[in-house]
Amino acid sequence: MNNEPSRKRQKAELRKSMRSLRAGLKAERRQALDAAINRELLDFSKRTEPGAIAAYVAFDGEPDLEPALRRLDAEGVRLALPVVLDEPGKAVIVFRQWLPASDMRANRYGIPEPAGTLEMRLSEIDLVLLPLVAWDESGGRLGMGASYYDRLFQPFAGQTGPRRVGVGYELQKRERLPLDPWDVRLHGMLTEAGCFTCHN
Repeated sequence: MNNEPSRKRQKAELRKSMRSLRAGLKAERRQALDAAINRELLDFSKRTEPGAIAAYVAFDGEPDLEPALRRLDAEGVRLALPVVLDEPGKAVIVFRQWLPASDMRANRYGIPEPAGTLEMRLSEIDLVLLPLVAWDESGGRLGMGASYYDRLFQPFAGQTGPRRVGVGYELQKRERLPLDPWDVRLHGMLTEAGCFTCHN
């Protein structure tokens, strides 16, 4: 029996409820959680010393990593942000270098992207910080539904690098997410409670 339609429905319902839950965070609480996540990211970077990190620009209530990214840039870490490209058949994302002074332009979703900077290949990146709507301890990740990251990481799904670490709040954690065979799991999670390894 094909469970794909029911799984798609489960994902859509969970995505809606989790986005609503995240949107309900009070501004003061969100600021405190984001500050804790930024501290944990800086601590994790100090311990692991990644030379290059790909992150994201906060959107739709996602944790804002910009304070930590600015600090990492000042410490000499190379940084990149995702850029949506229109390719034949389907749009894809690539990572382009980001500096605090980079020219930023909104993409089709209204998310700022670095313009005119060099592309950074995945092979150049040590750590990728992925936004998400929900997560579980086995490395399950529920995104916004466009599958950009799943398509990007599919060739690297069974590999240890680049290290895929989801970024979210503890309130977004679920015991087990409905996943499809093509969903690429996370190596770890970063929340206000710390950074830990996922056990598939």
